[in-house]
Amino acid sequence: MTAPAVSVVICCYNAARTVGRTIETIRAQRFAHIEIVAIDDGSTDDTLPLLNACSAREPRLRVLENAGNRGTAFTRQRGLEEARAELVMFIDADDLASPLLIERLYDKLTADDSLIGVGCYTTYFVEEGKELGTQRIGPESRLACERLYREAKLLFMAPCTLFRKADALAVGGYRQEIMQNEQGIRYQDFSEDLDLWCRMSDLGAEGRWFVTVPESLLQYRKPIGSLSSSNLAHMQLKMRWIKDCLRRRRAGTPERSLAEFIASRSTRERLADWRSDRAAGFYKRAGFAYAQGRFPTLVFYLLLTVMLSPKFVRKKFATQRVSI
Repeated sequence: MTAPAVSVVICCYNAARTVGRTIETIRAQRFAHIEIVAIDDGSTDDTLPLLNACSAREPRLRVLENAGNRGTAFTRQRGLEEARAELVMFIDADDLASPLLIERLYDKLTADDSLIGVGCYTTYFVEEGKELGTQRIGPESRLACERLYREAKLLFMAPCTLFRKADALAVGGYRQEIMQNEQGIRYQDFSEDLDLWCRMSDLGAEGRWFVTVPESLLQYRKPIGSLSSSNLAHMQLKMRWIKDCLRRRRAGTPERSLAEFIASRSTRERLADWRSDRAAGFYKRAGFAYAQGRFPTLVFYLLLTVMLSPKFVRKKFATQRVSI
């Protein structure tokens, strides 16, 4: 069997309501030389039977099943290792791809061997026909990517970024078991893609780079529940650790474990962390209010966000174009 040009990996957990539509948008790609790897992560709904039914109709679809719920990082790593193509893309089980998504990213990535990965703009939506706005993240030129590398800044890319499997494996793939804890928090499952992009961006030392196509090619679902801030503190902490790891690697010093990083935070830094976490939480609530059309509440939470962290708001407004 001829190897596909692109492997599209869909990690699924209790996604019976949405994954069928996601698979439809992948099947409808103008670039057809693909495989779809759908991995069920111990779902308790009808996700697995639905995937098997889709597989019976689509020969390019392979269905894999985890032995129980193992989490995002484990499932993504399994997808990366199982992918038969040299180029890999992950899509969430509730997102919708433009018919041109893979073609656009594939053409860009294969035109330059020095490219590590290619992303695109994405459009947030609550449900089909109800868009929230456009997210614009990732460097749009080689110079912009090189500047991020020189300044040791975090590299944010779209979740559907197409990248080279060999590069991801060379930097260790998706990290597992980052910090055991009594609460059972899976820190490896927070910002796991950001962690991978940043470690892959170390290849900038070899003249390698990422780029973003300035075109919205993916609809990224933001269900109302996801706008809550229940796990926000864990995610913010993980992102700070990722940044610390990146800076230490660029300086040629060993990374610290997450536990060591937490222990190193001064009282002043912890206070700044608290302010940043609260600002992020208020911004999430503003998004919740916007999705529900509660505009006075939206303004209230935006003002609270500005009061706590004007810098946070400036960054968000620089990367997100809201649809009114």
